[in-house]
Amino acid sequence: MSKLLKVSADPIAVVAEAAEELRSGRAVVIPTDTVYGLAVLPDNLELLYQLKHRPQDKAVALLVAAAGDAETFFEPLGPTRRLMERFWPGALTIVQDGHGVRCPDDPFVQALARAVGPIATSSANLSGAPTAATAAEAGAVFPAVAVVVDGGICRSAPSTVVEVTESGVTVLREGAIPAEAVRGAVAGL
Repeated sequence: MSKLLKVSADPIAVVAEAAEELRSGRAVVIPTDTVYGLAVLPDNLELLYQLKHRPQDKAVALLVAAAGDAETFFEPLGPTRRLMERFWPGALTIVQDGHGVRCPDDPFVQALARAVGPIATSSANLSGAPTAATAAEAGAVFPAVAVVVDGGICRSAPSTVVEVTESGVTVLREGAIPAEAVRGAVAGL
């Protein structure tokens, strides 16, 4: 049975407890600015794939506390910098050099990422199933996850995913940010 922690009750204590779970090699369910996510530290990706029944060839996003933290994974190209300046924090996942990184516009996730570093995450659902809109729904999907953080209802579209290469910018998945807005942000570079 999962322990449901309400962010609104005591945000500092909730961050501390979720961080301890992650550092201990366990998964947690967290709210983001888009949808609920199943989260682990990057060293524990195998657990995330097992819990979600997700094929390992499908990448997951790395959530960071601030745009500068993306530089842990890649040296941003010009279009990447432009997209980070325009849409971060926010619902844009940027893939460059094989790493998908996002800086969510959510104070809880930012605080958690400051506490533990980048967080590997994927939507809180079994692979191919609808995403849970509430913490209780997400907890029911993942009964083996001991800590579920309740941040209210998350019914937004998932993040938009773009890939940036030397050749240009490709929208891999249109989500909360329209593809036209992405193209407009990098036009003229």
